[in-house]
Amino acid sequence: MSKLVLVNYRISEAEERESRRKIELLRQMLARCAALRQKLTELEPVAGEDWAQTLAKYEKLIEEDRWREFTPDYNRLYGEVPGVIEKLEQALAEARAKRTRLELTAATLAALGASPEERAVLDTLGARTAGLYSDKYAAAAAKVEAMLRKRLDMPPVEPIEAAPSAAQLELAAELLSATGHAAPITLPKPAVSSQEKSTDAGRISRLAAQIGGLDTSLASFDDLLERLRELPGADAARRTLLIESIELAAGERLAAARRGREVSAIIDDGRAWLSPFTSMSADEHRGKLDAAAAVGEPAAARTARDEAKKWAEDEARRQDGARIRAALVSELQGLGYEVDVQGPEWTDGTRITVARPSEPNYDVQLSAIAGGQVQSKVRSYDHAGRSAGVNRRDVEVEQNWCDDLAKLNKLLAERGIGAEILREDGPGTAAQVPLKARSAPQSETGHTKQLERKA
Repeated sequence: MSKLVLVNYRISEAEERESRRKIELLRQMLARCAALRQKLTELEPVAGEDWAQTLAKYEKLIEEDRWREFTPDYNRLYGEVPGVIEKLEQALAEARAKRTRLELTAATLAALGASPEERAVLDTLGARTAGLYSDKYAAAAAKVEAMLRKRLDMPPVEPIEAAPSAAQLELAAELLSATGHAAPITLPKPAVSSQEKSTDAGRISRLAAQIGGLDTSLASFDDLLERLRELPGADAARRTLLIESIELAAGERLAAARRGREVSAIIDDGRAWLSPFTSMSADEHRGKLDAAAAVGEPAAARTARDEAKKWAEDEARRQDGARIRAALVSELQGLGYEVDVQGPEWTDGTRITVARPSEPNYDVQLSAIAGGQVQSKVRSYDHAGRSAGVNRRDVEVEQNWCDDLAKLNKLLAERGIGAEILREDGPGTAAQVPLKARSAPQSETGHTKQLERKA
């Protein structure tokens, strides 16, 4: 059968769906950026783009269905935002950690005993250190540093409340140095305590960094901070046991936080796949994603995400197929063809047969092929007087279809359906092998033809 054409049809909605999916992913990243930046601005001055304003701007565009105005900045943001998130996470973790270290330094000094003046300063810190803004934090750190240096340089002859412990002074010095505020503090003499004591300070400092980096949007970690606050007043042996206990709990909490962040990313991906769709089926999959998020296990989240993705891809193909078929039928009828549609949907393997009433010995069969492609071929039917081989009438009909297909594709383009010719056999390329003469208006499957007329 000659005059075979393979066309790849691309529908504008398909590109829009993919844009909407990516924009939803970016919106989620912007929300994360904005939340992190807001938390950091409560502690430190933050330069650069105000991500809350950026998020609000694009959420308004999406809400007003002006999301296409989002696309000019999309590539810049999609490449930039993940790195911004990482930097904000690190900055927030360190800001929290150094305040925790300062709090523990102050608590360590208080446990050693303090003058009334010192006690007044130390008592105003405590847990409120965690919320001190940069300038107030710096002022508090300077006061604590001054107290510590005074203790190290001129230890009191008579203890005020308790005899200073060299090990605890070393702990306080190392914790304060780790805040990054104080200059390195030289202890009065080398190795005033064992390596184990020095290791305690390092372990406590690492715990402060780990706890500072935990995502409070996933869970509360105040209990770990409370346990850290017990350390300054503990003796060396008990402190080591407490540190080991907190390290174990922190390790478990870190693993849970990583798992929670992984689940959140998977669920966000699933929601992005569903973002272009509004239907009960789409809402059903959103409900499954919500349920998987509540379970908090990556395996359950992946299952729900994969199901949502498959449904979205299937629904996209169904919608695109329905629109392509409806457009083909409408425009072909407008070009004067009678149209016979096979099946309720335009899916792989289904066909449309079109014919002109003035050409009873010819028709054109259009077949749906995977990937949005449509194959069309001119078919001839045996009849009296037909000549063998490549004949003039076959070539004329094939050329007419070639001309009509060009018109059809132009009309489809006006509807937002682009056509890419992948293969086109020229008229008369090969002799037609005629089909058996038609005696009744039936399709190849034996079903009676159902003609669709243009309204």
